[in-house]
Amino acid sequence: MNDLPARYVDGQRGFDRRIMEELAAVGVPCYTLGDLANGPRTIPQGIPIFVDWLGELESRIPGPETDHRSAIRSGLVRNLIDPAARGNQRAIDLLIAQMRYEPPLPTRIQDWACQGLRVIATAKNFDQIAELLAELPVATPTIPLIEFLGKVKTRRARDLAVEYLDGPTREAAIKALVQMKAADVRQLIEPLLDDPHPPVREQAKRAMERLV
Repeated sequence: MNDLPARYVDGQRGFDRRIMEELAAVGVPCYTLGDLANGPRTIPQGIPIFVDWLGELESRIPGPETDHRSAIRSGLVRNLIDPAARGNQRAIDLLIAQMRYEPPLPTRIQDWACQGLRVIATAKNFDQIAELLAELPVATPTIPLIEFLGKVKTRRARDLAVEYLDGPTREAAIKALVQMKAADVRQLIEPLLDDPHPPVREQAKRAMERLV
């Protein structure tokens, strides 16, 4: 860390020496958060650091959303797509906050936030996810949130998933209904056996085999 490559300048292009030192102290050596993207599938010792920094990002890197802060944000959000953070309410709240950020964050960050919620949110978070789905614009990458519904085996989750059986979210909705073992939905899925999109047809076929 005392002999940094020339391309790493503190406060530029996603490099922050404070984050590097905090992660090194818990056994996660890296120069930038992006370095972890293709590393281990789970980094349990890094979760408290990712959560702490995402919660305090605006105060630790004050001012407008520069490319540098956006790169830090991207890395923090992406590294919370980790089963080690499952059930971590603070992490869940922070990922939801990224989806509500104004002005809206880049699509890639929103997509990673939704992927993170799919992984770490639990059935207890259904109300939060349902509320978020209801308020997000149509163009938002919500497919991971719809797939999350499969974790929740309630009538409300079933009815919400059914609402997404039409349009570009239909494949995710079928997956969720199969995962939750939803009742009385075969007749709603059956028309999708002839869907023009092959992955949808495949999911519909699987659903007809598994659901009663």
